[in-house]
Amino acid sequence: MLTLIFIRPFISSLAYPWANSVYSLSLIILLAFWLIKDSAWRQGFKKIALPVICFSLALAISSYFSINRIKSVAELYKYFSAILLILALSNLTEKSRKMFLEAILGCGLIISILALYQYFVGFAHLRNFINTQNITNPFVLDYLRQKRVFFPFVTPGILAGYLTMITPLVLLYKKRVWILLPLLYALFLTASLGAFIGLFLTALVYLLLRKDFKKIKILTLAGLALLILLVFLIRAASGKGHLSPAFSIVMRLNYWQDAFEIIKARPFLGIGLGNFNLIYSRYAHNSFLQFWAEAGLIGIVSLFWLVFSVLKNKVDKIKDFPGDREKIVLLSCLAAFIFHNLWDFGFFLPEVSLIWWSILGLLPKSKS
Repeated sequence: MLTLIFIRPFISSLAYPWANSVYSLSLIILLAFWLIKDSAWRQGFKKIALPVICFSLALAISSYFSINRIKSVAELYKYFSAILLILALSNLTEKSRKMFLEAILGCGLIISILALYQYFVGFAHLRNFINTQNITNPFVLDYLRQKRVFFPFVTPGILAGYLTMITPLVLLYKKRVWILLPLLYALFLTASLGAFIGLFLTALVYLLLRKDFKKIKILTLAGLALLILLVFLIRAASGKGHLSPAFSIVMRLNYWQDAFEIIKARPFLGIGLGNFNLIYSRYAHNSFLQFWAEAGLIGIVSLFWLVFSVLKNKVDKIKDFPGDREKIVLLSCLAAFIFHNLWDFGFFLPEVSLIWWSILGLLPKSKS
């Protein structure tokens, strides 16, 4: 199980669909055996049973009334895996939970190193490949010229969203604070403005929960703000229209407007999982709008209810937060993913989203 969680980010659901199918089937089978063997999860399940059932029914109803039932049914594995992960990981011992968190952070470190390798070495090989294959796609060529890292994911934005979610975990290990260097360097090389904005908001959430506004922490926020400005200036000075911040904002506003039109057409049941597709994009670049469009109002409401119920089951004493470092760090990871999905689509890629669901399951229960 630990191995499957560790290798999940390396299997791109878009680039390697067959490998993703084999992985997903293996994960579901293992989780099913795990839950059959260990009955401890049933006690915790009672507290979230109703939202889990409602969420499952919402997905089933939306898939039944989908404009393409086969495609919608094929997407159900993402959410089925997520529910099983929450149930399985919620009852780990403290030692096992720490092992999973270390594995997730270790994977993030390896991915950051691979991203650095791509920047300093890999782009030269990629350039040779593109030249030999006579690839002329302007987006591909401009990404190559800008050297915006993305490996092992499909876009710089997805890599940036993943790194933003992983970065707060470093705060659990004071002796490994050096890991921040490759993580932040790789994040900077993605040139993702949205990721740094998300990281700034995440840092703010962390400080608010810890009630810790010492001078050094304020300086950290100021440093992140300067990084946002630096990335903005680099993108604005690129000279390429579709890489400029203004272009990204305008395109996202257009995607969101189109998503609202789809929602208006089928607000309650949605068009079915996996059926969202715009003229210029497969994604709305706002995961919550897209999920509403696909699963309908009952789907998005039941999703929020499920997540809220899991959090409520594990977080019941806000006043004790400042002294619970691990819980604050994990909540910061969850918040980072949510912030980034306000303008990206990592929620629909299991190589990223299942790590988020895993962290949600690994969130420790209150000690009362």
